[in-house]
Amino acid sequence: MQRGSRDACSTAAYAQWRAQPPALLWSFDDIRIDDARAVCTRAIALRGDGWLTGDEVAAVLGAFGAPLAAGMLTHSAEDAAAAARVLGFPVVAKLASRRVQHKTDVGTVRLNLSSDSAVRRAYTDIMTRGRAAAPEGDIEGVLIQSMIAGGVETMIGISDDPLFGPLIAFGLGGIHVEILGDVRFRVGPLTDRDADELLHGIKGLPLLEGYRGHPPADLDALHELLLRISRLAVDVPEIVELDLNPVLAMSPGNGCRIVDARIRVRTRTPR
Repeated sequence: MQRGSRDACSTAAYAQWRAQPPALLWSFDDIRIDDARAVCTRAIALRGDGWLTGDEVAAVLGAFGAPLAAGMLTHSAEDAAAAARVLGFPVVAKLASRRVQHKTDVGTVRLNLSSDSAVRRAYTDIMTRGRAAAPEGDIEGVLIQSMIAGGVETMIGISDDPLFGPLIAFGLGGIHVEILGDVRFRVGPLTDRDADELLHGIKGLPLLEGYRGHPPADLDALHELLLRISRLAVDVPEIVELDLNPVLAMSPGNGCRIVDARIRVRTRTPR
């Protein structure tokens, strides 16, 4: 390409960028910053820096209106079966432990459990495997969750950069994030344009838009969740790492659901 052609392309791109409407920083009336920070600071005071428990994670995400999949923490096989009946079959059973971050790797996740007996067996087996992977004191119990069918697996994360501060990540979730590495980052806080560029910047975008007969994902719900997590990253500086994986993006109008979440906290001064 000739120098003049390159200059013309650069000028056109710059003009197109200037013509865009101003990007907006979003906030939400329903977020409870003080409640989320209280959970984090209390955990640090009790245990020091480290990973939050499942209940603490749910409290922090709930304070920012993040759509966590319905679930109940159980402490016996009978409790697990009762929880499954309340949530409705089929369900998922998974170990709840701060020490065990990758539960599938140690065989402590069971899917599509469709009866009381299946849930009881899953509880017993998960606890046996959990005790082999972590000290008893680091096992919170077994989480029973609703089994969510369909949707596209995505991930949303927060990491703390010593120079730039909180970075917000988005990409394909599940095993895709490890195999394909299809993840994009933006510095927080996100504008609405940043969130849109994150969604449309991954190579797996065709999966979100609908591909070969598969329904499209609810991009509006993912967009809102990215903006909420961006506020969380900025407003709760104790959070130095967050991983929502997978986030199941359902069909348009049906929102998204956070299936698994973990949060690491550290004593920090406000950013």
